[in-house]
Amino acid sequence: MADKAIPDISLGGAEQNMSREELAAVAKAVAALSQEDRDLLAAVQESPYRLTTAEQFLEFEKNVDCFVLEPHVRTLEDLGWEYLEEKLTIGLTDDLRAAIDPAPFGRRALEEDRGCFTSRGYLFPTDAPWQHDRPQAKQADRKPSIRERLEQSKQECRNKNKAQAPRKGKSEPEL
Repeated sequence: MADKAIPDISLGGAEQNMSREELAAVAKAVAALSQEDRDLLAAVQESPYRLTTAEQFLEFEKNVDCFVLEPHVRTLEDLGWEYLEEKLTIGLTDDLRAAIDPAPFGRRALEEDRGCFTSRGYLFPTDAPWQHDRPQAKQADRKPSIRERLEQSKQECRNKNKAQAPRKGKSEPEL
């Protein structure tokens, strides 16, 4: 069903864990994406960063800034030239280009970006946090576990005992 509803986007096996309703919602959400965002999603699904839950597919439109797709970068050499052009403060003349092997620079960029090549171009994640439709449970809203409460009580007792312990050193004068 997913292949017919979403012909150019692979769900990467995620559809096996989705109900019919979730698959229909995912198909609708993907269909609503712009072509650029559909290309980005297709690249993400070809990468180690593939989405695996219906929730992630439904939230993707709000999270397109979590990934960058450079469709014109197809090889390690292309990536190396991009890296050099970004880092160098001088322009690359034809003589300089002829003298430089861009592949090592491409490998460095690949490592720094945590990126990968897909059939759609070069993809890498950004540091933008994933935005969820439903707010995630915050630490402050979470009730402490029994173990955490026990540790907190022990710490309070230790602090209380330290405060009550007689001070060493000079004693108070007797009257």
